[in-house]
Amino acid sequence: MAPNSNPRSARQQAHGIVRAPVSPVPAAQPDIVRPTDDHAYRILNGIPDDVMSTDSKADAWDAFYQSHHSQELAQKLANIDAPEQVKTDLWNAKRQFSDPVPSPLDKVTEAVHRVAALDPNVLESMESKPNILRALMSSLRQGSEE
Repeated sequence: MAPNSNPRSARQQAHGIVRAPVSPVPAAQPDIVRPTDDHAYRILNGIPDDVMSTDSKADAWDAFYQSHHSQELAQKLANIDAPEQVKTDLWNAKRQFSDPVPSPLDKVTEAVHRVAALDPNVLESMESKPNILRALMSSLRQGSEE
């Protein structure tokens, strides 16, 4: 072992004083929210009983998992006694993790149905003028991206 050039360290080692290694304190990591988590429990767990009763929490949890999508959940939450922020958080979680995401084919199908629903005279006028049809299709494309 190489001689220690620090006299204090040599004295500490001679007397059996050992310094504990200093480890850096890890930074607080944000909670990772996974699609498979119990989102209703995560939202409802921290709410005090004086703000929302246990029965209301149970009803909200049931409504969350019995709903197939966020619109159905919104209808069920309307009848539950809960703070608006809790209802909003539950709705956002349901929308984010359960609502279907339209495929490109769904978007094209919707655009075709919207064009087919137009007045036949307007549709004939647009087909005779390709720039109008191009502008319509462009606006449909932008509207479906939002």
